[in-house]
Parts: sequence; C-alpha cells; structure tokens
Amino acid sequence: MNYKTIYSAANATEAHLIKGLLGQKSIEVNLMGEDLSIGMGGLPTDVMQVKIKVNEDKFSKALEIISNYEQLLKQPAQDGKSWECEECNQVNPETFEICWSCQANHLTVA
Repeated sequence: MNYKTIYSAANATEAHLIKGLLGQKSIEVNLMGEDLSIGMGGLPTDVMQVKIKVNEDKFSKALEIISNYEQLLKQPAQDGKSWECEECNQVNPETFEICWSCQANHLTVA
C-alpha cells in the first residue's frame, strides 16, 4: 500500500480525533511524529505536528472528511453550550475541558 500525507495535525490529540473520523468510514490511518511531543521543550512547534497518512486509493474520500471537519471548526458556536478558548479563540464543544487547538484549560466562572 502506498500512503500519502493528507493532513498535518497540530498535536497528537487532533491527530487521534481525525483518525477516529476517518476510521468511522473504514479509512486506515498512519500517524507519523506523534511521539515527538516528548521532546517538546527543545523542538519548534512545526516539528511537533503529527502527519496523518492514508492509502492513496482512499485519499479523495479522506480529503472530503477532513474538509468537513475543518468547516465545522470554522463555524461559530450557536448552541449556547460551546465555549471559545480565551487563549486562541477557537470554539470547543461543551464536553471539552481543554481546548482542542492549544490545550488551554477551560476557565469556568462559578
């Protein structure tokens, strides 16, 4: 099988999220570089990205799924339950306790 890089995830968390989305459609995924986060202190941020690779024959279907994922991320929260990260301004689902993008903690006011 010939694998082709389809996406560079910001971190291992995002990579596994996308892997799950692709797995729901029976698309096998190889993650490259997810173990580099161990040496995070001395590495530039672009090195810590996790490359997501899929088989060439599933590339177009995987690209469609990732495109839909990216569109969802761009939509503003309209359910009244999602929250916007105070660090990077990304919208997160209510169930997330940390930001999917920058891993900042969700600050709640009691």
